[in-house]
Amino acid sequence: MKALFLSLPILALAGCFTAHLPDVTEWTVESAAKASESSNPKYGSVRISYVAVRSPYDGRRFVVARPDGSLAFDSFNAFAASPSQLLKGPVLDALAASGRFKAVVGPSSSMVVDGVIEVTVNRLRLDCREKDRRFAEVSVSLTVLDASREIVGRATGVGVADAADGKYTAAFSSAFDAAMAEALAAL
Repeated sequence: MKALFLSLPILALAGCFTAHLPDVTEWTVESAAKASESSNPKYGSVRISYVAVRSPYDGRRFVVARPDGSLAFDSFNAFAASPSQLLKGPVLDALAASGRFKAVVGPSSSMVVDGVIEVTVNRLRLDCREKDRRFAEVSVSLTVLDASREIVGRATGVGVADAADGKYTAAFSSAFDAAMAEALAAL
């Protein structure tokens, strides 16, 4: 009998340890930028100085803009890595494909370059402010500095893509490409 009373708390707690929480789906962002045929780039060779993602968009969980203007963090959808790390490859691909630069290298390259480019992601969110509509939204700022660290170019771009089908890699990738294309065209 004493063994039965001692085992009841263990049996009651067993459900707490075996409950299955819903899985988090992880998404990525990719660039589909195609190489430009420009034989006369506007800028020389550049190194990506940094890719920064502004708060609160710098976490792995999706930031969701709600109809009341507040933000929520999605517990079921997340980026596969921190956005600043995740976007380094797509940023490099988009800059290199743009034709605006003689060459583009990453932050760890030892290549001698003519300047640097700073990339800031100002907004990276799922926009759910309109009833029954979902959009991936990306906003970027690009700043080009020459070898003396003087600003020689600055531009911003915004991209929005329909995300109603729940294919968030495709939606965020499309919005990212649109934002980068707009900024690069204005650079």
